Amino acid sequence: MIEKDAKRAIALGFFDGVHCGHRALMDMAVRRAKENGAISSVFTFDVHPDTVITGNPVPLITSNADRGAEIRALGGVDEVIFARFDDHLRNMDWRDFIHTMLVEKFHACWIITGENNSFGYRGLGRPEGLRQECEKIGIGCDIIPSVRIDDVVVSSTYIRQQIAAGKMERARQFLGHPYTIAGVVQHGRRVGRTIGIPTVNLALPEEMQAPPFGVYASRVIVDGEAHLAATNIGLRPTFRDGGAPTVEPHILDYDGDLYGKFIRVELYHFVRPERKFSDPEQLRQSIAQDIAEIRGYFAGM
Repeated sequence: MIEKDAKRAIALGFFDGVHCGHRALMDMAVRRAKENGAISSVFTFDVHPDTVITGNPVPLITSNADRGAEIRALGGVDEVIFARFDDHLRNMDWRDFIHTMLVEKFHACWIITGENNSFGYRGLGRPEGLRQECEKIGIGCDIIPSVRIDDVVVSSTYIRQQIAAGKMERARQFLGHPYTIAGVVQHGRRVGRTIGIPTVNLALPEEMQAPPFGVYASRVIVDGEAHLAATNIGLRPTFRDGGAPTVEPHILDYDGDLYGKFIRVELYHFVRPERKFSDPEQLRQSIAQDIAEIRGYFAGM
């Protein structure tokens, strides 16, 4: 139980996808918290600020429901603070944001942010201004340089582009972990069972950046254990009856009832686009080929 008035080392940002750059911020927050007998925290927002500011939803790498858990698991911080990004916060002067929100309300003793971050009204708060304000009020501040891979700055925007293009290996390289879709297994039509290839069914969260529809080499995490899987993402055109896109892993060498269980589906490699087959047998043969390719892919990792 975290005390209400505990002092905090706060990493500031949106943290979509929890990529390599985010982890550099959180590593520093954990370090500063230990040095100062403080709580290591991430301060983020319930919705992407650009979604509110522009009126156009920003597709996310991590679903809203899973972002807090992913930040804790990958960043090792003690807590995640989700602030509601409403008109009040949107129009707050950046200095007021530091003083009234981070320091007075959440007792920041140290603030960590990235060199390209902006905050406050119209994004006028910049890292150097943050550093100067922290010096004035006597609290610590770290500005973390951007992380680069192959001379490309690691950013959520760049990673979304890789996911949208089906470049899952590139996305994984910049994230530092696989692109993951998590949720509770739902009841499906059980069509896979009729051709001897049962699948489990997840909804694709509508706020997430969807990869191209098709089949992916994947791992499914069930009760902490990883299982290889062939995962189809899309509209199931062979048996289409309308509805939203689904995520349907066929878990290799697994026999068990997963309905109602929370699972995580990690996508590693795009195998082929989704297509409509003329009959179930043609679909079964294609999936058998997919499975053989997926086994080979993971054997070569």
